[in-house]
Amino acid sequence: MAEIKDFNRHQYLLNEGNNKNDLPVEENENDSKSMKKKLARHRQLRFYTVFSIVAVIAVILFVIYINWKNKIYTTYEVIQQTDYVHSNDTECFELAGNILNYSNDGMNCMDTRGRIIWNQTYEIQNPIIRSSGKIVAVADYNGRTIYVANTEEILGQINTTMPIRDFCVSANGIVAVVLDNSTVTSIYLYSCKKKDPLVGFKTTMSKSGYPIALNISDDGTILAVSYLKADGGKLTTNIGFYNFSSVGQNYTDNLVSAYGYSEAVVPMLGFMNNDVSFALADNRLMFYQGRQKPENISDILISENILSVFNNKNYIGLVYYNSGAETTYRMEIYNTSAQKVTDLYFDMEYNDIVFGNSSIIIYNSDECIIYDWNSNLKYEGSFQNKVKCLIPTSNIERYHVVVEDYIQLIQLK
Repeated sequence: MAEIKDFNRHQYLLNEGNNKNDLPVEENENDSKSMKKKLARHRQLRFYTVFSIVAVIAVILFVIYINWKNKIYTTYEVIQQTDYVHSNDTECFELAGNILNYSNDGMNCMDTRGRIIWNQTYEIQNPIIRSSGKIVAVADYNGRTIYVANTEEILGQINTTMPIRDFCVSANGIVAVVLDNSTVTSIYLYSCKKKDPLVGFKTTMSKSGYPIALNISDDGTILAVSYLKADGGKLTTNIGFYNFSSVGQNYTDNLVSAYGYSEAVVPMLGFMNNDVSFALADNRLMFYQGRQKPENISDILISENILSVFNNKNYIGLVYYNSGAETTYRMEIYNTSAQKVTDLYFDMEYNDIVFGNSSIIIYNSDECIIYDWNSNLKYEGSFQNKVKCLIPTSNIERYHVVVEDYIQLIQLK
């Protein structure tokens, strides 16, 4: 009987153990569901918390941005100043963020801290300056030498056999020169690395007309020339595009495209980049597009007198008298797609207008007006010293200014 009791007892303990194992499974399932709900609520709470924080930060940043965009500066402070060493008759302008100083006796390039990078001496009665990107070239009308340099070093000089009438320089250092010997006008392309011309061609008044303007693409492959010709008692301008790459070798004299404009004078040509160029006549603004064979894409007729023209690689601005209106001047600004992006109106007499990355600066030696590219006025005021040259930075609040004895970095306030 004792063995039977022990067996029954063992059986009871076994059954009891099975019952105990069954209960925790249900409880675990309930606990698991409860835990999942808690984790889900926690994730939702964390998501909404993070979302709320991000939304608040976004609103704060948006408000700060709007305030910054609408902010009009009323004064400035000089935050850095270095000595500006120069002769009394020196003129200066910006050369790719540096300062190019020139006079009858020579030219030099210095950085915005006043450190001279290089110095070139010469004797030129009336220096003619041409620049593109980091390259600068200087020569004299009727002279026979062109001095070429970039922001880092002197590249050399080009000597011609005939008097220089006009010239231009590309961003890679190729110089196109108009040379005249009274009966035939020659146009040659030079490099400082070679003594002889790279390529050239001759023109005559009876054939093409007289070249009154020329410009060259950044890569030195496309040359645009404006020829003025008397045709039947009327002045006509012909614009020719010459391609000196392998493509142009398939055309006579490398002339890949040409356009004629009756009763118009075209005294200005320019390249905004290797693909887009423009020509300015007394009655229209023309845009051309094409890296190999430029084609006319737009003619904008002009009925007013153009006072000044300013351009960089992205925009061209035409300044007119704003007759019959509240302001003295109006400037129309066009982009590389030949679209007008804005009109600016101002009264200030100006020495220069600069198109910066973030601002449009209109200034003279005593005062300045600054707009952003949305045409919002950012600053209007006077300089503390007479300014010879102004150089924008990437920050709309900061500018380098060259005054009589100093190079200053100013910050708008």
